[in-house]
Amino acid sequence: MYTFADLHCDTITTSYERNQNFFKNNLHIDIERLNKFKYPTQVFAIWLSKKYYKNAFEMTNKMIDFFERQIEENKNYISKVKCFDDIDKNNKINALLSIEGGESIENNIDNLYHFFERGVRILTLCWNYENNIGFGAFTKSTQGLKPFGKDVVKVMNNINMIIDVSHLNEAGFWDLYKMSKKPFIATHSNAYSICNHFRNLKDDQLKAIKECGGVVGINLYPKFLTSSKKATEEDIFKHIDYMANIIGIDKICLGSDFDGIEDTPTNVEDVSKYESLFYKIEKIYGKDILEKIAYKNFYTFCEKNIKK
Repeated sequence: MYTFADLHCDTITTSYERNQNFFKNNLHIDIERLNKFKYPTQVFAIWLSKKYYKNAFEMTNKMIDFFERQIEENKNYISKVKCFDDIDKNNKINALLSIEGGESIENNIDNLYHFFERGVRILTLCWNYENNIGFGAFTKSTQGLKPFGKDVVKVMNNINMIIDVSHLNEAGFWDLYKMSKKPFIATHSNAYSICNHFRNLKDDQLKAIKECGGVVGINLYPKFLTSSKKATEEDIFKHIDYMANIIGIDKICLGSDFDGIEDTPTNVEDVSKYESLFYKIEKIYGKDILEKIAYKNFYTFCEKNIKK
């Protein structure tokens, strides 16, 4: 039986907005399908659309409340984890909490501490747009991190909250690289050299993540995998091959973006299809490399950086 650690999904927000539950739903991820695997680890992100920005802090807390209710209602199958030592502690699905977009902080450092106390361990600094921290890649801005953004980086370093650079523009990325004293990661980003979408990472960015001790989660969104209209498993393998040559196989993870994407690669339509994908990765690359990509690389990162 396979297992995995997936660095990013938007199942909390999508479930909340569509009034779905975690045990069984018609989304990309639910407990019933996660149970096909041996105690997987799923990072559940809270993402806010623009309609929530005026009350971002309040809405993020409501979604954390929703997440915690779903965990409690399904406590026989899934448990919330806050550090590496919690993973596999209870022989259940491991649910790690993250926030996608610093809008939730609302320009108040105290709110960052608040979310850490609530169990958030990863924060994506920006989504596609500008916020009080910096600029998303969608803005095409050449400006870097804002003064408040630099304060956020310092505090996140101090409290061991992991910085996620997915969606961050290049200038902000390099500001972070210069000032962060801790490793940072890209939970759901691909290689720009394979698919030149502005959301993907250029070679020097990939190398910087490796240099700082971070990891990169491969995103399954077809638009980030290929310039063709439809993505296949072969496109996933192209990003694995390329990143392995640039940063090494030990830095590559999964970051599906399930329930945050409207399309998926052929034969990887939801989390249950990881089983057949893993079989093919094992057949091509071998069991050791499959295990590194599927979960070991992220667990190695967590053991060093997400501690009690």
